[in-house]
Amino acid sequence: MNIPDFSPTGFSLKIFRDRYSFTDTETWEEACSRVAHQMATAESPEKQKIYMEKFYKVLVTNAFVPGGRIWYNSGRTNPQLLNCFVLDPNKDSKEGWGKSAYDMVVTSMTGGGCGDDFSDVRPRGASISGQRGLAPGAVELMRMLDNCAEPIRNGGQRRVALMFSLDLSHPDIEEFLSAKLVKGELTHANVSVRSRHTKAFIKAVKDDGEIELHWKGKYKRFIKARTLWDTIVTNAYNSAEPGFLNWELVEHESNIYYIEELVTTNPCGELALASMEPCCLGHIVLSRFVVEDDIDYPALGDTIRLAVRFLDDALSVNHFPLNEMKIKSSELRRIGLGTTALADTLALLGYRYGSEEGNKFVDKLYRFISKAAYEASILLAVEKGAFPLCNPLKHIESGFMKRMPAKTRSLVLEHGIRNCAILTQAPTGTVSILSDNCSSGIEPMFASSYYRKYWDGDSRKTELVFHPLFEKFMSEKKSVEHFVGSHDLTVRDHLEVQRIIQKHVDNAVSKTINIPHDYPIHDLEALWLEYLPYLKGTTFYREKTRGYVDPKTGEVQDPPLTPIPLEEAKKLFKTEHKIGSEQVLDCPSGVCGI
Repeated sequence: MNIPDFSPTGFSLKIFRDRYSFTDTETWEEACSRVAHQMATAESPEKQKIYMEKFYKVLVTNAFVPGGRIWYNSGRTNPQLLNCFVLDPNKDSKEGWGKSAYDMVVTSMTGGGCGDDFSDVRPRGASISGQRGLAPGAVELMRMLDNCAEPIRNGGQRRVALMFSLDLSHPDIEEFLSAKLVKGELTHANVSVRSRHTKAFIKAVKDDGEIELHWKGKYKRFIKARTLWDTIVTNAYNSAEPGFLNWELVEHESNIYYIEELVTTNPCGELALASMEPCCLGHIVLSRFVVEDDIDYPALGDTIRLAVRFLDDALSVNHFPLNEMKIKSSELRRIGLGTTALADTLALLGYRYGSEEGNKFVDKLYRFISKAAYEASILLAVEKGAFPLCNPLKHIESGFMKRMPAKTRSLVLEHGIRNCAILTQAPTGTVSILSDNCSSGIEPMFASSYYRKYWDGDSRKTELVFHPLFEKFMSEKKSVEHFVGSHDLTVRDHLEVQRIIQKHVDNAVSKTINIPHDYPIHDLEALWLEYLPYLKGTTFYREKTRGYVDPKTGEVQDPPLTPIPLEEAKKLFKTEHKIGSEQVLDCPSGVCGI
């Protein structure tokens, strides 16, 4: 397959200029060359030119898109290329509090998001050895760090992004669950409950039993599991938080179970990381591999191999905010290769997103991606060496590795593997816009068409926007009956797609489960309980429950995007003047908390 070169236009070009270009005049081709050259410096001298050309080709055709930090910082002095980091969880001391603040500030000032878990912090009211007074608790430390984040900007390019998690068994869990209900509290952080005993918790909820809250075996008390669960569901239903991190599944699937514990996730939840470990993200643009009525799997495999090498090289050339992060990255070499444009790919092939036929295709596609990515990392291990802490005999016994093909496991046993984990599914809001306004990540299209409110100077305006692929199909008089938006799908449709993809992903999957405003809370509760054991993380967004802050007025309003039903969209396409086809938000839900 000969994938044609690509060049952003319209709003895609604006995003490129605003977020990714090195200078105001840098062209797409120049940016691709700059990024390719930066990554190729990690290769041996005799291979640098070869891989610079290969990387350039895969970038300029938009077959593979690296994370935003890589675009923006490649070619700079001491470039920080990685998106996010997880910080040290050992905080139960004055020194720990101070180090937490320092690590968060230093990392955030380089553009890195921070995941942070507070389960180690003694609960509110606990005694402090050798001191008078009582411990302020985990939530107070969260508030301190959130306040530290307020003045930080990275060259005006990125707001601070934080993830705060607390174990379900921590005595401060009730205070944690209500913390963001207070206006102005934890405004820079997403919050998620972390559960190490999810199956037992689900059983206790169903049986109306109790669970024990404690901190390191102390300050024990019991609480009805149903009480906690009702609070989690109600708050998620009303404000999209907290998320739920199924740490039982995360730890069972972890390829580094024999090395160290995973702590929490990055801000968007797609990577569960060890203490001071980074995430290095890149995305395969799936729609670029559609040929007639199928995927060009050989071309996709070639691109995956280059993408794995590219991300591994990014770890080698990166300038880390803290030396601890550099050490941890060199020991584990974790990367996060994901995809975008899944919904567009399904539409191009005639599948309805969430349908039985579509889900069978998704299962086949991501099984292929998983196998190809692992084989690529094994080949890198043969060439450059396995990650330093790799024990092949133990590695192949992780929950995830046991599902891999026998041949893949035998190759790991023989050669080791370059990266401790390889695959993820991240949200790709701006990346998808850059990639010709394709559908975001593994999300469905937001809508075939929608109304967008925006400011033009001092005037508030509304425009009609068509999804580019819908526009193409309508212009070519092709059927669009299989086109569906995020609001057209059932909650089960969303969850099932995430469940299928999670099977083939060694890290985690970030996906927004959209639910209608009038969706019964008891139905949400039942489906959430059903799918919890199979998903590493879950986030729900109920329409109109998170106010959109208008960038001009600062006032909280409804989200600026209003989806249009398919039949109405078809009529509007024939009768209304189109201003343009563009997406404008980072999150497919239409709202983001950070």
